[in-house]
Amino acid sequence: MEDSIQSKITYTNLQLDNASKMIDRGQFEESYKLCLYLKELLGEVSNPTEPSFYYTLFRLAGLFVDIGHMASKKEASYIGLEIMESDSFENCLARDSYYYCLGNAKGNLIQSTSEKQVDIDVKLTRQLSEVSSLFLKAILICRVKRIETKPQYLVNLANNLKQQYRISEALALYDQVIAMNLDIAQAWVNRSECLISLNSITKMHTVQQGKEIALGYRKASASKCIPPDWARYYSMRAEKIDSDIEKDCSDIGVDLEDSSHLDEQEYQSLSEYRRWCLVNFLSLSEHGLYCKCYGSARDNLNIPVPTRAMAGDFILPMEKVLNRLKSEFGLARLMLYEYKSAKKSEYIDDDACYAELYDNELLGTNIEKLRTAFRICFGILDKIGNAIALLFDLQPRGKNNKVRNASFHTFWELDKKERLEKFNSYGNAGLIGLYSTACDLNYSLKGELNFYKQWRNALEHSFVFIYDNEKPENIETSLAYYEEPVFISESEFVESAEHVLQLTRSAIFSFVFAVRIKSEKGTPKNIPDILIQNKFIEQKKYI
Repeated sequence: MEDSIQSKITYTNLQLDNASKMIDRGQFEESYKLCLYLKELLGEVSNPTEPSFYYTLFRLAGLFVDIGHMASKKEASYIGLEIMESDSFENCLARDSYYYCLGNAKGNLIQSTSEKQVDIDVKLTRQLSEVSSLFLKAILICRVKRIETKPQYLVNLANNLKQQYRISEALALYDQVIAMNLDIAQAWVNRSECLISLNSITKMHTVQQGKEIALGYRKASASKCIPPDWARYYSMRAEKIDSDIEKDCSDIGVDLEDSSHLDEQEYQSLSEYRRWCLVNFLSLSEHGLYCKCYGSARDNLNIPVPTRAMAGDFILPMEKVLNRLKSEFGLARLMLYEYKSAKKSEYIDDDACYAELYDNELLGTNIEKLRTAFRICFGILDKIGNAIALLFDLQPRGKNNKVRNASFHTFWELDKKERLEKFNSYGNAGLIGLYSTACDLNYSLKGELNFYKQWRNALEHSFVFIYDNEKPENIETSLAYYEEPVFISESEFVESAEHVLQLTRSAIFSFVFAVRIKSEKGTPKNIPDILIQNKFIEQKKYI
């Protein structure tokens, strides 16, 4: 009997290889039929106990999910999800792989059943957020285990964030994968589509941005891991965009040249600190989202832009808010940089004396910079929450309908029908991005990053023990007066602080986009194209 089961498993795995090759060639229907047959074959196995059986069944579920995505065949996605949820794969497989595949399956079904745009459907954003949590689970498991995160996890998380208009985070993830020099066409394609989405939000079109979009399609067309029809389509897209750029430049009398070598020279001429900001996706420059030339040398993100008419008495107050956000973000970012660079050079002389408790705790001004940077980010987020609540009349209300202070991760309260309808009526991509980020940090919504908020509260009000190397043992006596102290390794806290800064940067971009879109929708269409922001918004220069 066991030989019979094993022979079925061996045969099924060989056929799964064939089904996978069919998908690569674009033979989706043939692959789907073969997978249906293999599902029936495995279904004949009664009371399986071999781990190899579950591994094979999981492979089959993954192929159903792939077919569902690539062929837009929701029946395949339903079957894949049904298989994944019918057995305890979470306990018999690598948990990161399980959550990743489960996220793919659920993400396919959201895309298959949705007819609306994300920016007018908050409920859809909540669903996409739940899928993001599954991808984040997979990535965080890899972080805790100190194993390399698979690039597919990053790409699919980025695809999900792109749908929620978290543009800066999605582009950062695509760039991380592209830097690995692997043949992953979807990283290039979706980066291009993300830049197109950025264009639709900002209405700021640059030649370099167009070149980057074309480059993505061209790189994808050269992939050996996609169906030939897809490769031809991507190549045609690249040629069309190149042609449009050449025509536009010709119309305005600008010579179109390859300036990639000049961009690299400009990047190398920037300060070490600025290069670090760009490489770690911590700049507040729209140009810096896709290029590292002189155009991204400063944090020049503003609400008004020189290419569109804007109106509204709220622009100046919101620019005041943005000034404060940039100032505090700049301090938090600098503290992270100084912490990481000080660890290398050890130039900071901390003259405080500490009792030796043999518990591996990190103390001193350097680690306090890291703690402070982490805390500052949540202050920035709450300021964004308050500004957005006032601007869009979304202030949370307590007893007797009194307005109360807003908190970034909780003030939305979209479980109430009237607030949900109001939020949807705005049709604002920037608001969607902010709400999505808030969902990730929200404990009651089971956001996968809610532990960041818990850490922040513990840093402010309780005891957070950041230790070097291994977690200390037998230190209960020294912590006897603290309830539930938090223990975090230095490496995990550094990674987390950098991630929180990137989340905060994303929220700042979303805040700016939200204000711009509100202004644009309130601008009369027949006003002359004289931009009011030029009258009162300038860049301050500090000596």
